[in-house]
This record gives sequence, structure tokens and C-alpha cells, in this order.
Amino acid sequence: MQGLLKREDNEIIALVIQGNHRAYEVIVLRYQKLVFNIIYQIVKQQDSAADLTQDTFLKAFQALNTFRQGAALRPWLLRIASNTALNHVRSTKPYQSLEQLLEDLPGQEPASNDDVEKKVESKMNEERLMEVLETLQPQHRHLFLLRYQHDLSYEDIGSVLDLPVTTIKSLLFRVRSKVRLLMAREIFELTNQ
Repeated sequence: MQGLLKREDNEIIALVIQGNHRAYEVIVLRYQKLVFNIIYQIVKQQDSAADLTQDTFLKAFQALNTFRQGAALRPWLLRIASNTALNHVRSTKPYQSLEQLLEDLPGQEPASNDDVEKKVESKMNEERLMEVLETLQPQHRHLFLLRYQHDLSYEDIGSVLDLPVTTIKSLLFRVRSKVRLLMAREIFELTNQ
């Protein structure tokens, strides 16, 4: 097992396809935390995220023969994880339309010259951002987090979501605009209480 840990993903996949199923444990060890985090950010339930993480690795294992040799494993695996989590969300609970939430929003940007300490302000903004992200459709929240929390490139996000880069850029622009508007609303409501 120790020697397998030093090998590249494509080498390990080749070994698994050749029948060395223990080699797949290396893939699970490498990506389990990332897959769990991606899924948890979508479903927001630890038990469900753990179950869906196992489902993701099972689906990936069963589909390894469809994996294109030489391609990057990470985006392929994250696509399976994303689809698994989003399908779970669709089947378990409806979400409120973001467009409905945006109808009543004032077009104000957040105030930038507050006299609060920067550290406290940053923490408050982070908490507000997480609250705002909770109001987004799971697909939009997932897209935002892939880019800004997990630092995936547009190309990798496109691979994960099976969308062209131009669509990813357009969607991210719209999601960022929605997040800005929702943040402005939060700040407006806080300052006018």
C-alpha cells in the first residue's frame, strides 16, 4: 500500500482496471475529504453527506472503465459527487426560488467605510456570506463554492458540472451579482434596525 501512495492517479486507475481493487483505496484516501466537503456544502447534513460520499466512490469505482485515461481524475470525481448530491437534494426537498427573493431587493451595494475593526468586520461578513449562500439554489451555491472556496479553475468547474467554460463564467457572474445584492440587503437591514 505504501508504494501505491506515491503513484499518480492514472497509474492507480490502471491498476484498478487490471484487477487490483485494493489500489482503489488510495483514490478514496486522497479524495474522501474533498468529496465529503463538496457534498456537505450542497446537502448540509453530515449523515447524508457521509452516505453520499460512499455512494460517490462506489459509482466512480463502477464507472472507472468509462474514465478517459490521461484525463484529470479530480474533476471527474467531483462531477460524480456533485451530481449525486444535487440529485439527493432534488429528491428530498424543494428550495425557494432565488428570483423570488431578489424581487424585493434594493439595488444598494454594501457600505464600505464602517468604523468596526477589520477582523470583526471580516468575521461578520463571512457569517453573512454563509447565510446568503444558504438562500441560493443548491446548484448556484455549489458553483460559487467550487470557484471561491475550493479554488477550482473555470475549466475544472466546467468538467465537474459538464458545462462549457463560457457558461461557467456567465453563471458565476450572475451568482456573484445575486450574492452582492443579497449581502447589500443584509447590511441595509442591519443598519436600519
